[in-house]
Amino acid sequence: MGVKVALRSYRSKLQAAFVSLGMAAVAVTGWESSETAGRALRDATYERLTAIAETKRREVERYFQDVANHVIALSSDESAIEALEQFELAWPTIPPMRAGQDVSLRGEYAALPQEWYPRDPRVQTLQAGWLASNPHPAGRRHQLLHTPGLGKYGDVHARFHPTLQRYQAAFGFYDTFIIGRQDSRILYTVTKEIDLGVRLEEAPYDKTSLARLAVRALQLPEPESFVVEDYEPYLPSQSQPAAFFGAPIWRRGEKIGVLAIQIAADELNRVMTSEGNWRGEGMGETGQAYIAGADNRLRSEQRSVTGGGGAIARKPGEASAILNAVVPGEVADSIRSGRSGTHLGHDFRNVPVLRSHVPLNISGLDWTLIAEIEAAEALRPIAVLRSKLLAWSLGIALIVLAAATLLARSVTRPVLALSAAADRVGRRDFDATLPVPSDDEIGRLAISFNRMMEDLKRTTVSKRELEVMAARLISVAEDERARIARELHDDLSQRLAAAAIELGRLQQGAPVQRDDLTRIKAQVVGLADDVHGISRRLHTSTLDDVGLTAAIEMECRSFFERGGPPVEFTVEGECDGFGRDLQLALYRIVQEALRNIQRHSGADEVSVTLRRTTEGAALDVRDNGRGFDARDRNWRRGVGLASMQERANALGGRCTIESGPGTGTRIAVTVPIETTIASDDEKATSAAGRRPSNRPGGPPRPA
Repeated sequence: MGVKVALRSYRSKLQAAFVSLGMAAVAVTGWESSETAGRALRDATYERLTAIAETKRREVERYFQDVANHVIALSSDESAIEALEQFELAWPTIPPMRAGQDVSLRGEYAALPQEWYPRDPRVQTLQAGWLASNPHPAGRRHQLLHTPGLGKYGDVHARFHPTLQRYQAAFGFYDTFIIGRQDSRILYTVTKEIDLGVRLEEAPYDKTSLARLAVRALQLPEPESFVVEDYEPYLPSQSQPAAFFGAPIWRRGEKIGVLAIQIAADELNRVMTSEGNWRGEGMGETGQAYIAGADNRLRSEQRSVTGGGGAIARKPGEASAILNAVVPGEVADSIRSGRSGTHLGHDFRNVPVLRSHVPLNISGLDWTLIAEIEAAEALRPIAVLRSKLLAWSLGIALIVLAAATLLARSVTRPVLALSAAADRVGRRDFDATLPVPSDDEIGRLAISFNRMMEDLKRTTVSKRELEVMAARLISVAEDERARIARELHDDLSQRLAAAAIELGRLQQGAPVQRDDLTRIKAQVVGLADDVHGISRRLHTSTLDDVGLTAAIEMECRSFFERGGPPVEFTVEGECDGFGRDLQLALYRIVQEALRNIQRHSGADEVSVTLRRTTEGAALDVRDNGRGFDARDRNWRRGVGLASMQERANALGGRCTIESGPGTGTRIAVTVPIETTIASDDEKATSAAGRRPSNRPGGPPRPA
């Protein structure tokens, strides 16, 4: 009963896991797809807004550059120069207005403050003729070419007005002014408003942007220069926003006056709003482009005025957004950086918008062009995509649940068999095996379980093998001691006794011959060499004398002299700087490997490669001998192979032995870098006792 309950729980967990994974995969994929699509769409919208802003920027800059070029060209034109001179000469011929004759003129100023009414009688006469008595209404007063009663001024006006009026109409200017230098008097205008004839240095005109422009223009030191005044309400033009461009008029190297051009907001709006064709400009239903000045107020109309949704707050009752509407604070903060940029922000209704802004390069004007569109419109396809993803997610969840149920039932059946076999293993019954029902994951699990049982049985037997190996190590050590004892007794002892007899004979007074001394000396030298050889076999000093590279090379040569095949020895990198323990381990591994090759392999090709790597030291010994099969049940690992692996393991390294019948044997040893660095004391000791080596490394060479 407990097993069935456990299986039902396991089945429920499996179903829940599959459904959770499926839903997680769908959720992650859907979220990633949505985010990627959202980023791509936002980036595309930003690029589109930036492209629109850049296009508008070039159009606006080109328009104002054209205005600047026109004002410079017109101020340098001979007709403008002559017109200024002739209007100045004609001005004194205008008869002053007599008291009581200005009734009609005062009607023009009825809605204006009293201070704006001209006090100069000649100005009153001039304005009465061109404003009050003009048969054409305001806005078309320029159609009057001549009016009587103005002295020579009317003749001069009739001569120059057609040329200046055609120039203004051709380029869409609001008005053109000719201003004298001596008293800053507006001698001529095309449009004919209440500023005609007034002196700009007198109140209230001295506070206007046109007066500032005239003063700045007369301060320009060079021809071909101009000044500009930003948009401000200009009362003579019904307080509409007006910008002015001006340039000095030169005659024989002297400034004699100023030519000014008034720019109304309509022409700038035409460029910015594309004459209301927002959709055709790629701005959709809610997009717009507008210009903000240094005071964060608009210099062009917004879409809420020209048609469509708005994005700029405006005071109630204001007829125009220009100079009245203020951009949101976050826009002001971003555009003040002076660089182009894009960001996600909010308009005055707190509606999210995607926005791009670029600074305008217009001399004398600190303007920024802004293009934006509501985020809901720009990202509308993302909302549609998310709805579709949600519907697909629910459908996939149902499919995954059904598949998980079927799969859980197929998996839980063989789990019972696996549980029973595991119980047998718990009772140390290593003969337990599972049938392999199929070639799927469950079948591979059964195969793995059966292989694990075989490994457990082999591991249990390996304890006896360790005991046998330990006994063999003891036996080998005892045999080596017996061999050394026999060598000392049978050889060295007899030779020492012979030398002692010779010396005793000489001590008893026997005649001393030179040949006797030579023979005794040779015996002593031979004894010393044999003792040294035994010592070297017990503990080699070659490493201390010549270093690791030369010691291995000598061992390879000695191997060949003992009857083995030639050894191809290769060194890569500086290997004599390894620590003392590592050098001894590598040297002993080479000794043991060559000894095994000579005893067991029957090889005729042997190679030894020693190299220094970024990780540490690496040793590779290969032969083409008969090899062996480590998987053979009758094969037993010898003492030599075990000692090589133990030496590598003791230093934190690894010794890998690869062999096969008839394919030779490869022994690969690697030791980490931290164990290969010799201490300063070891390096000093090694350097002091080592003989110079002419070949510490280099290309492969036979030993």
